[in-house]
Amino acid sequence: MCARKQPPVWMMVVRIIIIVLICITMVSGLMLGMCTSAYGDQRPGDSIEGRPTADYAQVTTDIPDIAADYAALATREGRTLFQRDADAQMPMASTTKIMTAVVALENCELDKQMLVTVGAANVGGSEAGLEAGMSLPFSDALYAMMVPSGNDAAVVIAENIGSSEGKFVEMMNTKATDLGMTATRFADASGLSAEEHYTTANDYLKLTAYAMRIPLFREVVATRYKEIIVAGKVIALESTDKLFDVLEDGQALGVKTGFIDESGYCFVGAAAKGDIELYVVILHAPDDMQRFFDAATLLEWGFAHYRRVELLNSAQQVALAPLTSWRDKTVAVYIPQPVRVELLDLNGDIQQDISVEAVAGAVVRGQVVGQIVWEQSGEVLASSELVAAESVAAPDFWQGIEIWWQRLIGGFGGEPEHAEGSVLLPTSVPVPAAA
Repeated sequence: MCARKQPPVWMMVVRIIIIVLICITMVSGLMLGMCTSAYGDQRPGDSIEGRPTADYAQVTTDIPDIAADYAALATREGRTLFQRDADAQMPMASTTKIMTAVVALENCELDKQMLVTVGAANVGGSEAGLEAGMSLPFSDALYAMMVPSGNDAAVVIAENIGSSEGKFVEMMNTKATDLGMTATRFADASGLSAEEHYTTANDYLKLTAYAMRIPLFREVVATRYKEIIVAGKVIALESTDKLFDVLEDGQALGVKTGFIDESGYCFVGAAAKGDIELYVVILHAPDDMQRFFDAATLLEWGFAHYRRVELLNSAQQVALAPLTSWRDKTVAVYIPQPVRVELLDLNGDIQQDISVEAVAGAVVRGQVVGQIVWEQSGEVLASSELVAAESVAAPDFWQGIEIWWQRLIGGFGGEPEHAEGSVLLPTSVPVPAAA
C-alpha cells in the first residue's frame, strides 16, 4: 500500500487563510445583521415627532420595527409621536365604522327601533347575523356593527338614521370636514368600497381621538363579547380585535379592525398605561395578526418613551434672591406648586432657564421674584413663577443709616453693596423617571 502524499506546505497555508477569511466574513455579516435589526425596518417615510428617525440614531437604536406600509401613533391630546407615510391616502375598510358610529351616536337616541332591510341583510362581507324584517334598538345595532364588524348592522344604522345609506354618507363626510380630516372621503357606511373611499393615518388619529371622548363609544369598542336578542333569536357578538390578547392585561381599550383586498389588514387601536393614553393607526399590514403586533409594537414603544414626569417639586429650593436694601440678606426661592408634564425622552435633556429678580425694600412670603422655564429640544415644556419662601422686612431708619455708612466705608475697598443672588439648579438635567 502506498502512503498518502501530503499537500505542500504553501497549499495548507492558503487553505488556512481562506478558512480564516470565510470566518471573518460570516462574523462581519452577523454583526451587520445585529446592527441592522437594532434599527428594525426603517423606511424613508418614518418620523418621530415630525423628524426623520435617522435624526435619532445617536440617541437610541430603539426605533419601532413594524411591517405595515402606513402607520401613526399619537397621544390622547393629539401629539403625534411616530408616523410612517401617514399622509398617504388609502382605503380604510371596516375602520370606516368608527365614523359611522360617531355620526350615529350624535344623531340618534339609543332606544330608536331600526328595521333590517333586504339590502342591509345581504350587503355581504363580515356580518352580525341580522335578517331582513328584524327590528332592533340602535344600541344593539351599534354593538352588532362595532364588535363583530357587522356590515349588515352598519347599513341598518345608516338607512334608519339617514333615510338612505347615501344620505348618511353625506353626514359622515360633513363630520370629517368638521374634524379637519381634509384627506378623507367616505363612499359607504361599512367600508366595503375601495373607490372614492379613503383616508390617511393622520386623519384617522383625529377621528379616533374625537371618538374616544364619547363615553358610549369607548364602552362599545372595549367589548370583547356580547349577546343580543333580536326577534327572539340570541345573536352572539365576538370582537375581531386581537390587541386584547397581544398587549398586557388591561392596557388595550379596543377600537376597530378592517380588511378588504385593496386596503390590506387595517387596525385602529387605543391603549392606556397609567396616566398615558395612546392611539395607533395601522393601514395595509401584510396579514391578520401582524396588524396587532405592529399596533402593540408602536404602543409599547410609546409607553416606554412618552411619559408623565415631575420637572420640579415645591420642596426643592431653586435659588437665592438678593435683597438690595440689606448688605448681607437673601431670600430662598421656590416654585409655588409641583410642575408635571408629559414628554418624549428621545428628545434629550431638559434645559432649565432660571431668572431671579433683585428685591428692594421688604419682601413678603409668596411674592413673585422670578421665573423658571423648561425646554426640551427647543420646545417649551412648562414654566412657573418663583416665589419668596419667607417674609423679610425692609431696614428701619437706624438700620438704614448703618447700612449706608457700611456701604460708604466698604466702597473704598471694592466691597459689593448687597449680597449676590444665586441659582442652585443646573441649567441642563436628564429626563426624570416617570412621576
